[in-house]
Amino acid sequence: MDMFSFLKKYPRLLRAARGIESAACALSAAAHSDSPHRPRGPLTQADFLRTRGKDVVNRSGQQVFLRGVNAGGWLVYEEWMCPATSPDYRSMCGMLEERFGAETRDELLNVYLDHYWKEEDFDRCAALGVTALRLPFLYTHLADDAGKLRPDAFARLDWFVGHCQKRGIYVILDLHGAFGSQNGEQHSGQINDGRQLFYHPGNRAKTLRLWQAIARHYKGNPAVAGYDLLNEPMGPGKEAARTGKVHWDYFNELYRAIRAVDPDHIIIMEACWVAIHLPHPLRYGWKNVVYQYHYYPWGLGDSPGAIIAFNGGALLFPKLIPRGVPVLMGEFCCFGSDEAWRQTLQFSNQLRYHWTTWTYKVLGSAKNRDPYWGIYEHDTPKADIQNDSAETIRAIWSQLGTENCVPTRLGGILKAYLSPNRNRP
Repeated sequence: MDMFSFLKKYPRLLRAARGIESAACALSAAAHSDSPHRPRGPLTQADFLRTRGKDVVNRSGQQVFLRGVNAGGWLVYEEWMCPATSPDYRSMCGMLEERFGAETRDELLNVYLDHYWKEEDFDRCAALGVTALRLPFLYTHLADDAGKLRPDAFARLDWFVGHCQKRGIYVILDLHGAFGSQNGEQHSGQINDGRQLFYHPGNRAKTLRLWQAIARHYKGNPAVAGYDLLNEPMGPGKEAARTGKVHWDYFNELYRAIRAVDPDHIIIMEACWVAIHLPHPLRYGWKNVVYQYHYYPWGLGDSPGAIIAFNGGALLFPKLIPRGVPVLMGEFCCFGSDEAWRQTLQFSNQLRYHWTTWTYKVLGSAKNRDPYWGIYEHDTPKADIQNDSAETIRAIWSQLGTENCVPTRLGGILKAYLSPNRNRP
């Protein structure tokens, strides 16, 4: 089964899909017969990125594709993929402080962060051929609840960006958890009703000021590919399935605030969930922006054909409803199917998309080394935040290094499609 099988009942869509594929292949074989630019060595000012139509280019006008993986699980906590028993990051921090005090809480959290992602992980990513890492983070790593920047606010981000820069890897700075939460989901750092950002003037203002601080700090930094404003910004209730005017208007506030201090970096807007859920950029006068989409084939089981069909439709949507800007598939997964991964990546490359898979590593047993979620899986016991001693939690989190993980087949699959000679561009 190929990407287009599910469209056979819809002749007009099928013809459009075939036309898009043919055009993409022709571009790949002819107009872009030379490989897109891939930085070699440390990134310099010549590598600073901007958009040009539907492309991302460096200062010399050479096209660059941002392709790689998310660094999920490091500065963002999700119970299913992280070694701890807590519904969300805020609850985990609160419980650790209640049981052990703020100083020990911070020491334990630093053990986690120091071991989960190490310098060698940048080398592993470089060896795969990634050109970009999407770095999800929560506001709590930069500021307190009142919005005041922490004394070491940018220490972790600077370390990450610096190591990527040395290896010629761009970083997408992804605010995964804003003040109050932009979606009320666990991965935003706190579970709530989903109304605490867009309908809360104080949290809107604090998030805006945070983005201004980030933009001011990274202004002119060529290793930062762009500012990913809000991860999966959903509304409460019936709005949860889509972004709309409430979200777009706030995107515009953030866009204007960032442009006041950093006129040059790319700004990235996310849709929940498809192209019709983002406006044409001319509506707000946005320039130098990228539109981002996430897609997961939930509820389709392990059927490669169904996953391929779903992903094919998701990939086609931005082409059928064009917005005239570059497209980033910022999160996606193929749930254990090698063939689904191959076809999805091949089609993404043919459509000239930027992409980052979710995610680098997860908690798991790597059964048969199936390419499910992570390039690596670690079979680490979960730290029982409510009952384990500080010593036990410290011991568990000290074993989070990737050297203790099992590689899945996903790394090899990704490497093939990250190659500049595979399914160009």
